Amino acid sequence: MPREARYDDVALLDRSYDLLWRDGCDAVSMRDLEVALDLKAPSIYRRFHSRDELIARSVDRYVERVVGGRVRRYLAGAADPVAGLRAFFLSALAPAPGEAITRGCLLAVTSGQAACDDPAVRSAVDSGLAVLEEAFRTTVDAAAAQGRCAPGTDPGALATALFLAFQGLVLLGRAGRPGLHAAAEQLLDTCFPHPATGAPATTPPERRHRP
Repeated sequence: MPREARYDDVALLDRSYDLLWRDGCDAVSMRDLEVALDLKAPSIYRRFHSRDELIARSVDRYVERVVGGRVRRYLAGAADPVAGLRAFFLSALAPAPGEAITRGCLLAVTSGQAACDDPAVRSAVDSGLAVLEEAFRTTVDAAAAQGRCAPGTDPGALATALFLAFQGLVLLGRAGRPGLHAAAEQLLDTCFPHPATGAPATTPPERRHRP
């Protein structure tokens, strides 16, 4: 009878994305993956066919577990969408236990590396970024419905701007840039100058259709 596998694919992908997130895809060798997954290279290839496919599936798993988890925790259905955005931004700057600086976001890190030249990896990263951008869009719409935005604000454009700002924030956090907490606080205070009132305000400005 064939020997029972020591780990299922989900457990292996959890180990893989953790390594890729910590060190960056381009710095991770096949030997590093062997150690992290406790498998020899032939076994890894039998499971995932190629290093690029393993990276792509690891990114998918990161989106499912980390990005999705943080969206559900801070943004989805938040009674105070601005407080949710603030917690989302600031929590991304918190280092992992035992680490000196934040890891940032695996999506942002991977998008600037050679690994992203592979179509499967690029697709996984783009899909993950789309999940994040849509979460921002939904949350900004909720904030606009509560009258939290400045008059004349286009919620769609604001959501895109916050999404772009978040990508820069997590990359600078990974680089150890100081002062990011205060900058994030100032950004959100500027974008959402009105306090929560506990009830929806007037109808938000009509959002422009994206191309």
